[in-house]
Amino acid sequence: MSESSRSRAFGWASLFGWALFGFALEVAHGFKLSAYLDDELTRLLLTLAHAHGVGLSLVVLAHAAVGADLASGRPLRFAALTLPVGFLAGAIAHPESDPSLGILLVPVGALALLYGLGRLAVAAYRQRAEDR
Repeated sequence: MSESSRSRAFGWASLFGWALFGFALEVAHGFKLSAYLDDELTRLLLTLAHAHGVGLSLVVLAHAAVGADLASGRPLRFAALTLPVGFLAGAIAHPESDPSLGILLVPVGALALLYGLGRLAVAAYRQRAEDR
């Protein structure tokens, strides 16, 4: 399977999953589920998980569309998984005012994202120089 195909398959599956998760959050809000509405930290972390999941899925899809020939998308796919899952895991069984230890996945995913984006930027500038 090509790099573009891997990123495209992961991106669409991830986008579907995080959009479905967002729908579940809307349902929880609509039915006024106290487990969701009464805990502000849980609500914030789950919203961050949804937003980062959707956004990073789109980044992976952009990589599949225009950047797959420049550099590997593994760091982007890794970031698109670990960063939002870190927010999600941080919301599970957290103490009163702090996220649970699952939040430690967030900086790992953020570093992977920065690494992947940096590699793509360098590769794009190199290709631009070659095209001249």
